[in-house]
Amino acid sequence: MNELTGIIIDAGHGGEDPGAISGSLKEKDFNLQVSKYMADRLRKLGFNVKETRTEDISLPKSQRVKKVKELFNNNPNVILISNHINAGRGEGAEIVYSLRNNPTLSSMALENIKEAGQISRGVYQRVLPENPSKDYYYILRETGVNEPLLIEYGFIDNKNDQIKLQNNILDYAEGVVKAIADYTNTPYTPPGVIIDDNTDTYVVQKGDTLYSISKKYNISVDELKQLNNLDSNNLYVGQTLQLISNTDTYKVKRGDTLYSISKQFNTTVDILKDINNLTSNNLYIGQELKLPSTTIDIEDEIEIPSEDTNLYNVQKGDSLWSISKKYNISVDDIINLNNLETIDLKVGDQLFIPTMDNTNSYTVQKGDTLWSISKDKNISVEELKRINNLTTNLLSVGQVLVLP
Repeated sequence: MNELTGIIIDAGHGGEDPGAISGSLKEKDFNLQVSKYMADRLRKLGFNVKETRTEDISLPKSQRVKKVKELFNNNPNVILISNHINAGRGEGAEIVYSLRNNPTLSSMALENIKEAGQISRGVYQRVLPENPSKDYYYILRETGVNEPLLIEYGFIDNKNDQIKLQNNILDYAEGVVKAIADYTNTPYTPPGVIIDDNTDTYVVQKGDTLYSISKKYNISVDELKQLNNLDSNNLYVGQTLQLISNTDTYKVKRGDTLYSISKQFNTTVDILKDINNLTSNNLYIGQELKLPSTTIDIEDEIEIPSEDTNLYNVQKGDSLWSISKKYNISVDDIINLNNLETIDLKVGDQLFIPTMDNTNSYTVQKGDTLWSISKDKNISVEELKRINNLTTNLLSVGQVLVLP
């Protein structure tokens, strides 16, 4: 699995479907109890968690499958935990994992359940009798490409397990939570331990990485390294890291882009993305962005050779393409020189444009062709097109061509 996108918690059965029953005990009630606890704990550890049901409602097979696929758009970097209670008078917990996955996570989870006091019946895969290439259970077989586990915490019709399920089932659920944290290299904090999100420091735990700590405290790896004078990504258990990042915040409004926000606060798009751990330029209304506590000198971040550039005021009808053709430079050069994050221009925008050395340029006259200019300037047509980023042989009167 690549970087985890999220976790789906599925409380098996529900509503008119009670699942396994023994006396007054109903599987659906245990499933919901475990799932709500697990979802809450995982969220506190920083995971993006979604649930198939959060109350005692019926969720038919087709609806459950559809919901699981839609929650994270059928993403392979998602863990699905389907919580269940067994029946059949056996004893202990067992976990079924999908044919498309390996047993690593299921083994870790069952080992933790065992440490919490439950008997381990093992982890295994089960195939569909009529098609051994498919999983037996529909929650594993039909719910997409995620990494699913079907967990049976004990037997509802076994007296020993009945006592354990009523008294210790949340301990078993916590074992699964810890397994997920360890499996994804996410810092784990036991329940009841208060985490001060505003703390100034963090003590490195076993399994921590700069990346996992940066995600937990919403600070970039580069900031962590800078704050702690680290010249490598190596950490050691017990190491104390500074977490203070002196920043202000900004709430995204309709029409905002990273580019417009960077201009407003005299910073750069790259810095905004870095301190907010953004992997794309997409924003949503109401999103809270960290801002550098002090504005930067843009010229320190973007090299703009003032002696070799002109300022161009965008006119009505202008586009990056038309401007690039007018000044004989590529669109990419304009974008890079001006740190643009969008190709949309507004009348009045100012763009830096490299100046032309007149001794190395030629202004197209009426009747000129690339062939006639190439002969006059002793250069091939192909070379003229290459250095001027031309994709056709068409020219316009007044067009400026760069010459070697």
